[in-house]
Amino acid sequence: MLATALRSLILVECEGSDGSAGHDASPAIVAEFPLEGLATSLGWDVLSQRIVVAVSGAASDRLCFCDAGEESVEEVPLPAGAQAMALSFFADPERRKSWAAVACSDGALRLVDASPMRTASVVRSCYSHGVAATAVAISRDGKSLASGSSSGHVVLQPFHGGGPTPLPGLLEADEAGIEALCYSSLRQEILASSDQLGNLQVWDAQALRHSCRFLGAHRGSVRGLSFSTQNSDLLISGGDDAELIFWDVKNSKQIQQVSVESGITSLSYHSGGYLLASGMEDGAVLIFDLRGLQEAACGALATLHCT
Repeated sequence: MLATALRSLILVECEGSDGSAGHDASPAIVAEFPLEGLATSLGWDVLSQRIVVAVSGAASDRLCFCDAGEESVEEVPLPAGAQAMALSFFADPERRKSWAAVACSDGALRLVDASPMRTASVVRSCYSHGVAATAVAISRDGKSLASGSSSGHVVLQPFHGGGPTPLPGLLEADEAGIEALCYSSLRQEILASSDQLGNLQVWDAQALRHSCRFLGAHRGSVRGLSFSTQNSDLLISGGDDAELIFWDVKNSKQIQQVSVESGITSLSYHSGGYLLASGMEDGAVLIFDLRGLQEAACGALATLHCT
């Protein structure tokens, strides 16, 4: 399944459970939910089989939990003035617990208990930055919460409570607002960030040190960031400069660069295969098969247009 959203949430079926895609057929639309406002971030509630959308720009910002099977939407409103900038979702199948973390413009990280068989609600707010919180990521084991701010700083804190610990940053002249945070799915201690000036940083979050940095990796803001689910050393970034760039974080070098037709707003790697989905500023979603990465041209297998 692939979900994409702007003014509406669209859920499509991609051919092949292993992440393969057919060249002759476009993805089939499974469900569509209109949104009152603009989607700023998406997540998957794997326990309740719902798509989670952070929505901004309506009467009040909110989280929407969309159930395609039931064709229903559960909403969690955010306080007035708290714009939803980003979200991260974590599910613990053994304990049957689900959590959403929302980075908000008032500087708060709001934790939402979205566990099955209960009404989703905000259960805790953390103020860790003093300025707008612009990015958030829950670690793969659910023990840590990483957040980034408009000042360019990234901090870690225990998920179930505790003070923030700052990660090493850039020189003040290079600092810019954090746009995205992403944990590696294969190495739980590895965390990456991107910012408004096109810089990328990668940390060992356990050792609290940089693994590598790529200053000026893109010309402008970088909102798309994803680790490979097949190669622990592969990081992929997509920017407003319409460039998709592949990085070897072990050896601190660029591997490949692919130009597309418009700025990139988001990236998502298929958890069980080799597909990469790229959201675009023009409303399109491009789907790439990365097994063709070493070919002269890595072209999109399919394109989905949404509004």
